Amino acid sequence: MKIVGGCASDIGRIRKVNQDGIMFRCLRQHGWYFAVGAVCDGIGGLENGEIASAIIIREINSWMQEIENWIDIAVIEAEVIFSHLKDQVEVWNEKLFNYKIINNLQTGTTMSVLMIVRDSYYSIHIGDSRIYLYRDKIKQITVDESCNQIKNGKIKKCLNNYMGKNEKIIFQYSQGKIIEGDMFLLCTDGLYHNLQERDVKKLQGEIKKGKKISESCKGVIKKMIERGETDNISLGIIYVEGAKIFGLKNSMQ
Repeated sequence: MKIVGGCASDIGRIRKVNQDGIMFRCLRQHGWYFAVGAVCDGIGGLENGEIASAIIIREINSWMQEIENWIDIAVIEAEVIFSHLKDQVEVWNEKLFNYKIINNLQTGTTMSVLMIVRDSYYSIHIGDSRIYLYRDKIKQITVDESCNQIKNGKIKKCLNNYMGKNEKIIFQYSQGKIIEGDMFLLCTDGLYHNLQERDVKKLQGEIKKGKKISESCKGVIKKMIERGETDNISLGIIYVEGAKIFGLKNSMQ
């Protein structure tokens, strides 16, 4: 099995600040892989959303770096490390919540995290960024935590849940097995508004031919801008080569 990945982000046409954050890290030991990808979208209607997304991405990178120092991928119990990740999400949320209280800010961010350990994937999700799995056809494995509200006579999408909203966090999580050719997309709403399934199929074809994933991500982002997207846009890809079995289950905490 081989895991490859990459990501890209763009400020977009009209925004003065990029409030998105995105990352991908991968560790290989004796043919086994441990990989983590994450995307965050600072809440545009609040102050300094870019600060919130940067804080959470920094925390995820720090956690990954810590794990890399001791993990033995061949023997680690994947459920144990996933449980540890879920605990950390609660810690990160509390840090962000305390940061906004201390600094008297109204800020927050979405967060979608995908972790791969050997032949299994695990996701944690808060907000309306998304994780897709492309396996012959595209499937959204996260559920948007948003609703439509009428304000000043206009329909506006509002988030029901995000990192830093409350001191305690409730989040979605899912897990399953990976198979050869699986491609995961982690993206902000600026990417998926105008995304079409044929874009994803073409993206997979580029990766199979060896194109650098970060460059392919930039290409898709450019296409979304050409289709009229004005928001910040971020896309991360994790692509799987060589796995054999799969299953799927979803839960909520």
